Amino acid sequence: MTRNAGSLLWCLWAVAAMGGEAASPEPKTPWPAQYKIKPTETERLTEADVVGPDGIVYPNWTKCGVQGGIPQVAVKTTLAAFDGRPNDGLDDSAALDRACEAVGKQGGGAVLLDEGTYHLDRPVTVRHDGVVIRGRGADKTKLVFRYALPSGGVTFYGLKPGDRVGKNTPIQLHARPTGLAAMTIEAGGRVVHEWKRSTHSGNTFATSVSARSIVGRLPDGPAMLRGVARYQDGASVTTELPVVLDSTFHDPRPMPDARAAIVFAGRGSDGPAIELTRDGRRGDRTLALRNAEGLRPGDGIHLEAPATPAWKRLTKNACTWGRYREYELQIERVEGNVVTASQPLRIEFPVADGAFVRKIAPIQRCGVEDFSLEQTENLWITSVLFSHAWNCWARGVNVKKCGRFPVYGSQAKWCEIRDGTFDDAWFKGGGGTAYAGWDACWDCLMERVETFKLRHAPLFQWAASGNVIRDSVFHESDAQWHAGWTNENLIERCVVESLPGHGGYSYGMWASPPEDSAHGPNGPRNVVYNCDIRSARTGLWMGGMNENWLILHNRFRVEKGDGAAAKTSSFDHILRGNVFLLRDPKATMVRLATPDCTGVEILDNQVYGGNGQFVTGAAQRAECDVILEIVPPERDGLRVLDAIE
Repeated sequence: MTRNAGSLLWCLWAVAAMGGEAASPEPKTPWPAQYKIKPTETERLTEADVVGPDGIVYPNWTKCGVQGGIPQVAVKTTLAAFDGRPNDGLDDSAALDRACEAVGKQGGGAVLLDEGTYHLDRPVTVRHDGVVIRGRGADKTKLVFRYALPSGGVTFYGLKPGDRVGKNTPIQLHARPTGLAAMTIEAGGRVVHEWKRSTHSGNTFATSVSARSIVGRLPDGPAMLRGVARYQDGASVTTELPVVLDSTFHDPRPMPDARAAIVFAGRGSDGPAIELTRDGRRGDRTLALRNAEGLRPGDGIHLEAPATPAWKRLTKNACTWGRYREYELQIERVEGNVVTASQPLRIEFPVADGAFVRKIAPIQRCGVEDFSLEQTENLWITSVLFSHAWNCWARGVNVKKCGRFPVYGSQAKWCEIRDGTFDDAWFKGGGGTAYAGWDACWDCLMERVETFKLRHAPLFQWAASGNVIRDSVFHESDAQWHAGWTNENLIERCVVESLPGHGGYSYGMWASPPEDSAHGPNGPRNVVYNCDIRSARTGLWMGGMNENWLILHNRFRVEKGDGAAAKTSSFDHILRGNVFLLRDPKATMVRLATPDCTGVEILDNQVYGGNGQFVTGAAQRAECDVILEIVPPERDGLRVLDAIE
């Protein structure tokens, strides 16, 4: 026996939730609704839409992941050719740097690491296209990242005593992170840079400043840099480094990027901001610019609509910082001041908000393959990072005990993470740590990944759009649309086991609300399809400003709380074909907490347990044909999903 919505379509109108009182007027959506489209409305369909065989209009994910598929890159050299030897306990970071540099200058290729254990005593940064770091298999080739601070707990990173320092030299200070309150860099007896702990500092251990703040302001010649780390218990630690200031010196040294053990780093911005002269509309592939001079077919561009006060008022966004409406595109054609991109826009980029494009220079066609990586120190360092990267990948890579993220993208497009295992993190205290997913990334793919004891996984945040996470299992973490107007992302055929104890919120899936001053709201048409979600709290919690999310054919097992809940202009959703097991006798299948949660369709769902109600909250149903069969929670229904599992 089941409790089943059958062929019921719940048409939800917003009326007052006060018993016996007249209904208030239907609240309007905060902006004209765009995404809930019927297949017959052909005039509304764009290149950004795909009509599914079930009659639902979905986002277009046909350009997700590495374009053309991950290639089989030929081996160009071995690490042994650059004196990198396994199992000798010595530092192999310089050898790996030299090997990647050599292969990159030859136009790309794979650097092969033999079976055994290699050690990296400092980060390795790849800056050339086409470089692949490949082991013999995750169970055969192991990298141990053991960068650590000196016994004194503070050091200047990447500089040696007596080094020449020019205006472009980065000056970076690293300090023991536990209890760290502030760091200062001093030169000539004055403070030239200061970092102070804030809400999102997490496990920060590094701060930096350009030597431009020093060189030219102090006389050329010998100088003493002084770094001070101050701690919450009142203690302080100091280090000093003698250098030679030289205002005529252009420093050619590429300092290793301390954000990750292995960083694939593109240059990023490669030109001025160019304003749009016509709104970029959802579904458009053409952008009218103030001036397209210098843009060519094949170029990458970064598109952004700033988070103006007007847009923040519209979305009720209380977050004072962050990234929201952004996308990256490749130019197909340039005609005058109009550029045509290779794919359509997913959201609007209005001229009124100062929307602009900027040419970018990403690193491309790089990857890591077939090795494991373990971090030995509690420092906020990612294991593998793709930064300003297009068409890059991680395949067959296992990570143990990452410092911040295991394998991660930041400002990446068409990248892939697949066939790997990510187990645990050193730090899970918030501020942006222990995540698996996509952050300020576009059209990227994660597939066949298994994670353990992370904080938030799977995750999308900060303008992430068009990304897909599928066929993966996430143990002891919650699924998150964590911040920043994420839109048109897909979680498909995944298992999420959300348990307390590793920094997650204990919801099965959680989307940040607009009043959250640390994250802001999330955007339209995110999709969850055919997933298994287990959680200690509400299975799906949507914080607001979410338009037309598609929650389809999933199974939610909830210990305490509702099956799904929405509030604050969370509207036009479709919940179809889901199964909810609610162990809480007070729980409802769907709770629509505020009267502006309009246009929600709930069709063909099954629910076991709970309080006997399908929908509660301030948004009530009207004009619906209801055919229900109720099963009390203490009867056999509660065992059905257990048997399925």
